[in-house]
Amino acid sequence: MTVGATTLIVMNTLIFGFVTWLPSFFVQEGLSIVASFRYSLIMSLGAPCGSAIGAFTADSWGRKPTIVGASLLTIVLGGIYPFVHQPMALMTVGFLLTVPIYILVATLFAIYIPELFPTEVRLRASGICNTFGRAATILTPFLAVALFRSYGIRGVLSLMIGFLLVQIVVVLRYGIEPKKRRLEDMV
Repeated sequence: MTVGATTLIVMNTLIFGFVTWLPSFFVQEGLSIVASFRYSLIMSLGAPCGSAIGAFTADSWGRKPTIVGASLLTIVLGGIYPFVHQPMALMTVGFLLTVPIYILVATLFAIYIPELFPTEVRLRASGICNTFGRAATILTPFLAVALFRSYGIRGVLSLMIGFLLVQIVVVLRYGIEPKKRRLEDMV
């Protein structure tokens, strides 16, 4: 339960703390609403790309390497993102940042979390993990706004990076690797 709940808390925080707040961040940093929408639209095109990559790499590379790799890539790109100010570079780095976030979404929500539990409790246990993740979405807007007001986009991304580091440690330490294993043999 620890791995599932932790990863879903991180995912919901990434999505609701960063991705959905992007237009607001852009407007607060001086962009017009039209420009903010354009930037957000281009960056959001990374979502289907990331989801497709996550679906394919989870089977070929394994779940844990995909989760850890996408988390590390998100950390690197998230660390670069606040320092980019040129419009084309901002959209490019933003698009590239959205891709690994959605690699994690596809891998965690659809593939990894359900595999953590035996068949007879899978739906219930996944639902409990989702509850913890959704509970994080209650707090995330308050944290995102407070951090943005005090530290700007850097503060929000620092929170995301901190959560991703926790996710990496939890997945590496407590996570299972279901690659090429029967589901009945894992639990």
